[in-house]
Amino acid sequence: MASETIRYQPGEAVRWLQTGADALRKRAKAHGVSLVRREGERSLGRDLGDAAGVLLDAGKGAVADLLHRQAEARSYTLMEDRFIIAGPTGKRTITYAEVGQIRLAQDKVTVVLPKGSVTITPYAHIVAGRVRVPVGWSRNGLEVPYELLIEELAARCGVDVESA
Repeated sequence: MASETIRYQPGEAVRWLQTGADALRKRAKAHGVSLVRREGERSLGRDLGDAAGVLLDAGKGAVADLLHRQAEARSYTLMEDRFIIAGPTGKRTITYAEVGQIRLAQDKVTVVLPKGSVTITPYAHIVAGRVRVPVGWSRNGLEVPYELLIEELAARCGVDVESA
């Protein structure tokens, strides 16, 4: 087994969540200023609709910001005999010997343990038309596909990845 510590973190694409959050906040602010100044054609109905739009944009910006922070907080560190899952709520250490199964259903991976399980899901997807692909990882600073973490984890655990 490799003695090098391997760290998987969200790939560079996660920065687009922050960029999107910033753009939504700016749009909501500009829209709100326009609403307060009552610029353009105004009516009660239009004002209510604009107010709802401002709130919706602000909410979307807050959600995008939260998703960005959660993604940045998540990492998987593979060590000699164990792996560590770090997330927004803390860390969990699991030895490779504890892993009984690794199941893959679409992009969702379930690591089955003697008491419970751990789920690994992509933090984001790239969508182009009808194609939806999970965003990859930064593996010790190098961009790699999403599936590489699963394959390396299965190899270190000595189990096969079972597809559902």
